[in-house]
Amino acid sequence: MTRMQLRTKAWFGDEDLTIDFPASWKLIEIGPRDEPALTVEAMRECLSRPIGTRRLSEIARGKRNAVIMVDDLTRPTPGADLLPLLVEELTSGGIPAHDITVMLAGGTHPPASADERAKKVGSGLSSAVKVLAHDSRGDLVNCGRSPAGLPLHINRRVMESEVKIGVGCIYPHPVAGFSGGAKIILPAVCGVETTRMMHDYLRGSHERGGSIQTELRQDMVAVARRVGLDGIVNVTLNRHRAICGLFAGDVVQAHEAGVRAAQRLYAVPMCPEAEVVVADMYPFDTSWQFAQDRGMWPVEQATGEVSRVVIAACPLGMGTHELFPVDSPLWSRIARRLSHFRLADLDRPLEKLRTVAQLIRRKQHHLMVLSPGLHGQDLTSMFPHAQRFGDWPALRAALLARHGEGPVTVAVYRCAPFLIPTAAVLGQEVGVSEPTLTRQPTSA
Repeated sequence: MTRMQLRTKAWFGDEDLTIDFPASWKLIEIGPRDEPALTVEAMRECLSRPIGTRRLSEIARGKRNAVIMVDDLTRPTPGADLLPLLVEELTSGGIPAHDITVMLAGGTHPPASADERAKKVGSGLSSAVKVLAHDSRGDLVNCGRSPAGLPLHINRRVMESEVKIGVGCIYPHPVAGFSGGAKIILPAVCGVETTRMMHDYLRGSHERGGSIQTELRQDMVAVARRVGLDGIVNVTLNRHRAICGLFAGDVVQAHEAGVRAAQRLYAVPMCPEAEVVVADMYPFDTSWQFAQDRGMWPVEQATGEVSRVVIAACPLGMGTHELFPVDSPLWSRIARRLSHFRLADLDRPLEKLRTVAQLIRRKQHHLMVLSPGLHGQDLTSMFPHAQRFGDWPALRAALLARHGEGPVTVAVYRCAPFLIPTAAVLGQEVGVSEPTLTRQPTSA
């Protein structure tokens, strides 16, 4: 047998998963570059040399309190590795631990539960630090309108904090181009109406891993500046969900440096000759909501009669999102896309129609989904032809029944939500000093 070891169940064990195929099958691994994890001292060194801002301990001097905003459990950022270092910086600058708040900034996601908060911050954080979860329908401050006209309703605790730091990781994003940066304010600590209008009316990237020089990103940055975001600490992650790059400093300069690193780390070639395409959703495999949104691209770009395999443990089941519920029927998702036209949108009808066409194409996929956390009927609203399998041997048997003993070419896209096809990376805009990237194949 030919074997490959993956990871599974992010936040719920981060366990090893072995998948195997007949020896006659050709196995091609496509994944992130295998970067080593940063040591604690290396992370401290990065924090001591921020990009475009003063050191956090210097920013904290003379200030009474601080808030550290970090993404929630739907994102893979290992908060337990970062937060104690940031508290260390703030306290060395004179802010007592009991005047520091860690805010799980989940936008319009349901507010993080106590268990989810504990998983995110870990056990090494001082008990004096308050840990809260943003509620998009909770206590908000009306901050007027953004430059693009969004009504700004922002978390009160954030607005009342004298030092504001945003924490997250950088990976390709379907609307923002890349995650991280100013997204930790808009939409992560905003009200539901602010977030709804942002998604409906501001132009973002045309593709995941695409441009960050967009109307959407410009408004995010402007709002972060107005709110007084003092800096960001953004990271890139390796295939084990460990920090391999840390970019601290100005909300634009540090973010752009992180995006360039993410391009190099996550750029991969495609494998058009594959007869079996496997999309591994780790580390976005906590729920189907975010797994299918972030990592489905390899099976969607596959053509012909290939077998499309998705691996997503989904310990939280289907998951949920107030604005984009994954279990809503196709007609309602299409209706939403078409219902938000305005006069300014008349120059981009093809963009709207492409989105609708993508939703319709998804409906036709015959997926084979390895997911012990889902039930078969969970998938049918979006993928009526999907088959759900509870373990790998059952899914492997189905592949053998379809393809026989081979030879068969299998392409496994490890950590698919992180990856970016090389052609998309080459077209990315990142500030004025965008590097020229070369193909970075990763194979077993």
